[in-house]
Amino acid sequence: MLDTIAIICGWAAAAVSAYAFWSKTMIPLRAASIAASALAIVYAGWTRDWPILAANCAILPLNLFRLNEMRRLIADARSANREELNFDWLKPYMTALDYDAGTAIFEKGDPAEAVFVISEGQVNLPELGVIIGPGSMLGEMGLFTANHKRMSGARCMGAVRAYRMPYSEFEQLYFQNPQFGLYLVRLMVRRLESNLGRYSGGRVGTPPPARPTL
Repeated sequence: MLDTIAIICGWAAAAVSAYAFWSKTMIPLRAASIAASALAIVYAGWTRDWPILAANCAILPLNLFRLNEMRRLIADARSANREELNFDWLKPYMTALDYDAGTAIFEKGDPAEAVFVISEGQVNLPELGVIIGPGSMLGEMGLFTANHKRMSGARCMGAVRAYRMPYSEFEQLYFQNPQFGLYLVRLMVRRLESNLGRYSGGRVGTPPPARPTL
């Protein structure tokens, strides 16, 4: 009886592993991999297949960690949609960088290769006439422009700590997690509305007042 159960677990592990490879998004893939590892551990333990047992004992906690990380990312993105426009929740997935006062993070026309989140200090976007501070995202629009060029420079007004994520990793998060991508698009639309509101005196769609003719 126990031999039969072990064999069933072995075949089930193989089937679930095949499903994991077929899955198109990351969370179902991780969940299937966890189930496959658990079943393989039962099978390998009973049949004393020590290499398979050791491999799956190592893989199982890694998949559990990654699944929890992805779920937390989506939960944070969902929460950010209900709160003020702040991207601090992305920082754990980014690389910290420190800039001195006056340093250009990038110049107008530079190739756009990464997105930034400002953690400390203020950054001036001179071509846009905008100053951004902690919690703001910077450089994401270059991902969506046709030529992938910076539309404005970004210069530190004082000491600045920023977090950087290459577009390749940003796109990976976007495509692997459709929910994350949806929440991120909504956040960017809110940011665009906020920018339009700032330029229109607080009312989106209303042009700024005309300047007096000298």
